[in-house]
Amino acid sequence: MKLSNLFFPRARNTDPDTSHMAADEATELATRHHRMIMAVMDQPGTVYDLELRTELDHHQISKRMSELEKMDLVYTDGKKKGAAGRMCRVWVRK
Repeated sequence: MKLSNLFFPRARNTDPDTSHMAADEATELATRHHRMIMAVMDQPGTVYDLELRTELDHHQISKRMSELEKMDLVYTDGKKKGAAGRMCRVWVRK
């Protein structure tokens, strides 16, 4: 899985140095989250399903799913009710 070489901008060129330092830390955290999510994607699931399979909460997972989709590692296939009773996208590993 080619996760570590991808970069998603987390700070703008005009942001102060402290924002760029925080962005560097966030990049490392995001890569760790990507790995944790992909490790449990043996079965399709919503962010709530994935929450039950990882140490992450559904907010952390939902932030990463679009990045994983851009990396061409996952896609959505339909919807189902999530833990809150609302319809959620079902994520599938490629």
